[in-house]
Amino acid sequence: MAGTLLVSLDFELFWGMLDVCPLEQYQDHVLGGREAIPKLLKLFEKYDIHATWAAVGFLFGESKEELARFFPAAGERPCYRNLGLDPYAYLAKIGENEREAPCFYGPSLLKLIAQTPGQELGSHTFSHYYCRETGQTPGEFAADMKAAREIAMAHGYDVHSAILPRNQCEPEYTEVLRETGFTAYRDEENDWIHEKIHFHPLLRLLRLMDVYFPLTGQGGYVPKNENGIWNLTGSRMYKPILKPLYCLEGLKLHRIKNQMLHAAKRGLTFHLWWHPHNIGVRTEEHLRQLEEIFKYYAQLRETYGMESRNMGEMTAFLENQRNEGRS
Repeated sequence: MAGTLLVSLDFELFWGMLDVCPLEQYQDHVLGGREAIPKLLKLFEKYDIHATWAAVGFLFGESKEELARFFPAAGERPCYRNLGLDPYAYLAKIGENEREAPCFYGPSLLKLIAQTPGQELGSHTFSHYYCRETGQTPGEFAADMKAAREIAMAHGYDVHSAILPRNQCEPEYTEVLRETGFTAYRDEENDWIHEKIHFHPLLRLLRLMDVYFPLTGQGGYVPKNENGIWNLTGSRMYKPILKPLYCLEGLKLHRIKNQMLHAAKRGLTFHLWWHPHNIGVRTEEHLRQLEEIFKYYAQLRETYGMESRNMGEMTAFLENQRNEGRS
């Protein structure tokens, strides 16, 4: 089997940053990310890169009034102990639509993405739901994912691929995804850093070092079906340029290319992902880096037959393989 390049993006605008920093400190990244999306789509078309854009359900709303029609009942919304994570409370602070609050609504961008060849709209949950936060329950998660599918379908999009915020997932939540109609999700990286390191500062340091140096190996894998849903594990986040470590950017790209080469040679899957707001500043530099990665993919396609798929296409391919194996 030929190797596969999977690409996915966590499309959340500011909803994923509510507990990280004030909007004023990050607004340039979010607005820059909006401007980067059309350029990124053109780059995808140029190199025939197929990608999944997992969008927060709140982004589909044409207005706050429309969005409210899809809210789960008050008793079914996530009851985080950390109130700073509550997106429903934050809604009172924002404008009524995409024109007034471009950091929180995105229907025009979703339409543009859906119209671009090879691009799939997936779900990043309805409210940017955190599955491992204290206070929330699997039942609340089920209500959230049901709302995510319903608002997408109301706008003509049938979403089947899920990416959970911060890649937080547990077996009972995967079961909810399957029951809600999802066929694939992106799990967090499966390596010794994530499995064995629980001291958060050391975890962050080792993950950062792994961006530039091969601490965790090559990241290629064979996808697994887990009780009726495909686990399309992330292999590598495309890390945005860090000014203090700018001298290591060449190593970052070399690391990604080596991982892609390993997957291409061995018929494995390599799953690259990031957020649009990651490239919202220094956008042209980031796009040049991504183009270098996509050019390398084109070489691997010619040499080893590597293929680019979004998560939905990968799921269909895997199901077809499994059905052929049964016949």
